[in-house]
Amino acid sequence: MERLRSIQLGLTVVPLCLAPLFFGSVDQLSVVVWVTLLSAAMLCGAILPMNTAQRRILLGFLVLCGAYAAVAVIQIMPGLAGGLEDPIWRHVSQLLPISASPRISARAEIPTNAIGHFLLAVTSFTSGFFVGTSRRHSEVLTTAARHSILLYAAYGLFALALTPGMLLWSPKLAYHGSLTATFVNHNTAATFIGCGLILWFCLAFQTLQSLQFRSLRELLLTSSNEHVAFKFILRSGAAFTCMFALLLTGSRGGLICSMLGLLVAIGLMVAGVIRVRFWYALVSAIAALAVVVFWLSHVGGIGSRGFFDDGRWSVYQYCVDLIRQRPLMGSGAGTFADIFPSLRGTEFNTWGVWDFAHSTILEIAVEMGIPIALAIALAAVISLLILARAALKLGWKDRGRGSLAAIAGIATAGYLHSIIDFSLQIPGFLIVFGCLLGCGIARSVAEQVPVRQARSREFESVRPGTDVPGLALETPPVASRGKIP
Repeated sequence: MERLRSIQLGLTVVPLCLAPLFFGSVDQLSVVVWVTLLSAAMLCGAILPMNTAQRRILLGFLVLCGAYAAVAVIQIMPGLAGGLEDPIWRHVSQLLPISASPRISARAEIPTNAIGHFLLAVTSFTSGFFVGTSRRHSEVLTTAARHSILLYAAYGLFALALTPGMLLWSPKLAYHGSLTATFVNHNTAATFIGCGLILWFCLAFQTLQSLQFRSLRELLLTSSNEHVAFKFILRSGAAFTCMFALLLTGSRGGLICSMLGLLVAIGLMVAGVIRVRFWYALVSAIAALAVVVFWLSHVGGIGSRGFFDDGRWSVYQYCVDLIRQRPLMGSGAGTFADIFPSLRGTEFNTWGVWDFAHSTILEIAVEMGIPIALAIALAAVISLLILARAALKLGWKDRGRGSLAAIAGIATAGYLHSIIDFSLQIPGFLIVFGCLLGCGIARSVAEQVPVRQARSREFESVRPGTDVPGLALETPPVASRGKIP
């Protein structure tokens, strides 16, 4: 069983570390490779033992994925429209001498890209979830993610300084002067590097908590603190490297969402350590948010271009109009790029090809309908609550609390950025996000018995002659009233 766990871990870590390497794995060949490896990891993990809570969460996730797939299949099946067919099929029959069977979807088949991204979402989350059933392997997964993101951030810094006009071995066609690491889009690179910032900051903060001292003199003279301080300096340096790379991406959305995710992670780390009243904590959180917003408003692209993009607001309005036309079943999985050109009016003066809605949840509502979009949004909120609740239940010095707080911050950043951009639709980031989220959710509902509680149960009032499993007590014969037999 342990060998099977190691194989499953390796099949999950390899896509996690290598998926962002070649342009974010946006080509179909890369998607096929990663789906194959993650499917093998998922099959290996399917026979691993899980507790009841983990089975229920995994079952709920698979039910949601099954509902999504069922709607996608119903959309392309002819004869099942029931008055919800797309008008394009009627226009085709009028313009061409063919009889086109009406469908709900604007396409006769599901695009291969949509199928590949769906399978990546399912397999990455599930593979990470199975890794999370083991605490030791979950730490290996988060460590691999932490170090790989740092390497990508360092590469981005060197590439921006030495070859600013190149993206790997190809000429950079867009985002000149911005750090993109190995991604084509600087927004996706910013969200990806922001995940590394959160992971390294939480690790550095937890290292700082492990310092043992009651006074400044004891802090400076205790030899064990020297090693801890050295690790804190290294981990803080890694966090600042990711922060510097994040700023150089020039991404407004990526920077804002990463900072908000970092605030959530910090809040979960310090909760219970600093005991304050609820209203004090609320006011402090609002003040910290205001300081972050003020700082971000004077940084990089946000200071020069503002927080919002007028072109995206126009696209969002078009999406809302589409949702009103097809509220229940949508326009078909993967059809946004097909139907959006017919909606662009003369007042929409933004250049370029809009193959994404720049809002993943809005695009899901357009393609799959409001019920599926609401179910996915509800699942995202529930996942955040599960992560936050588990992080708060652990002791403030428990290593698992730092990991869960970091994953909760990453989930917050990823979800927020998916509202205003399409980072979760890029395979190189989707795999990293899905594996970390699945691992964190599995660890959140793992059965954990605090060490002190276990020890107290082991040694609580044991009477002579009582058999305690795993505890052998030898009671020497002592006569009453001080007489020795």
